[in-house]
Amino acid sequence: MKKIIYSLFIGTLGLTSCSDFTDIKPKGSNLLQSVTDLEMLLNYEFQGIKATQQQLLCGDLYPQEMIPTVINRPNMTLTKIFTTWDESAHAKEQLDLTASDAHYTKFYEVIGKIANPVLLNIDKADGDDALRQQVKCEALVLRAYFHYLVVQKFAKAYDPAYASTTMAIPYLKETQDLLATIPQLTLEQVYTNILTDIYEAISLGGLTEEPVNQMRVGLPFAYAVKAMALMSMQRYDDAADAANASLALKSTISNYNDYVRDTPSPVMPSFVNQAIHRPFMDCEEDIFVTRDILGQMGISDEAWARFEDGHICRDRLFSGDMLIPGRKLGEAYFGMDINFSYDNDSKWNTFGLKTSQMRLILAECELLKGNIDNAMEQLDMIRINRIIPEKYVSLKGTVTSREEAVRHLKQTSHGENIYTYFNFVTRKRWNRMDDFKETLTRTVGDKTFTLSPESDMWIFPFPQNVISLNPSLQQNY
Repeated sequence: MKKIIYSLFIGTLGLTSCSDFTDIKPKGSNLLQSVTDLEMLLNYEFQGIKATQQQLLCGDLYPQEMIPTVINRPNMTLTKIFTTWDESAHAKEQLDLTASDAHYTKFYEVIGKIANPVLLNIDKADGDDALRQQVKCEALVLRAYFHYLVVQKFAKAYDPAYASTTMAIPYLKETQDLLATIPQLTLEQVYTNILTDIYEAISLGGLTEEPVNQMRVGLPFAYAVKAMALMSMQRYDDAADAANASLALKSTISNYNDYVRDTPSPVMPSFVNQAIHRPFMDCEEDIFVTRDILGQMGISDEAWARFEDGHICRDRLFSGDMLIPGRKLGEAYFGMDINFSYDNDSKWNTFGLKTSQMRLILAECELLKGNIDNAMEQLDMIRINRIIPEKYVSLKGTVTSREEAVRHLKQTSHGENIYTYFNFVTRKRWNRMDDFKETLTRTVGDKTFTLSPESDMWIFPFPQNVISLNPSLQQNY
């Protein structure tokens, strides 16, 4: 019996009993017989998954734990490993502590339960041909993008020098037999598959400029995924072309000043602060949306210092300092005198893409070509919508050295991506670039820790449940 929905609960990618799969073809009868039925699979709500470990690893945020206590206890935990950047524990204990992985499960679930069932059945389904093409193209882009998210976490950063010989992840196609072992591909093969899916989706012409909603795929998102993949591959001219193609269709960068409003403290309602409330499904810059709240997360001193002065994502974030006048509550929440988010309202689009990320790609590509003014102009298009007006000063025409330009690019990128998955993705990619890579430093109490660009900690292990079901899958470090 052909499995139409691959329940890659995914611990799997290997043999699982039939009862563990969601069958859309029970007893040989396919219930999704029309294009309209298959389109319903695309109405999926991307929510409830966080990037906490990546935000902790790259030095930005702490989970709500008593961090000094965690790192001083003798027993090893994932939070301790990521906070102390313990290389030896990453090599051994992290594997033992990773029984499963929410990202691996969720990302392959989208591929196996949504994208591939659509692609397997769409050509033979009854219905309108224009809708057929649209649904097929959306599924191709989803498959490409969620493989892109997986490969960022579990494999080395792409480098043309070793991409053809360095193993990465499985790339799950709709025609593959899930009762057989799904092969692990090289970095080059994975990225080739990503681009092949994107090229097909664009060439078929079924995608609309305005998708059904921000959780559905449109043409701007297809070009944005293409730009992200090409940037990872160090194909900068091609990445810039794709970013420009995406921006030609959707270019608005939302002005976060417009989202700042009076916000009473939930502890002392008479204590009113100016705080940002980033909306969900109504933020024009979002090309593709996943829903998540920040909640209570500690912001490291190092991450706080990386922000540009006056940045709304720092200075207008509803934080612990806004709960009670004059009371710093970091010690009570995290065991450290740090500020922390208390933002249960804003939606930061953790795993989705925004128009501003396309501007960051263009800025970096211009900078790599030595066009500093052009690069700063791209950053200004973001910054004018992020900096408190009285503190905003244009960079174009004032930055003259490459070193200073790189610093401003990093600063703008940090503010844009801190509450998402993409500071991890970007810094991991920069680790392959001499002008951009850096050793990260973190101080907790009287202890200082460092993470080098060459560290294997930038690669996460495949979880135990995946390895047990697919023993041929090898760790990438």
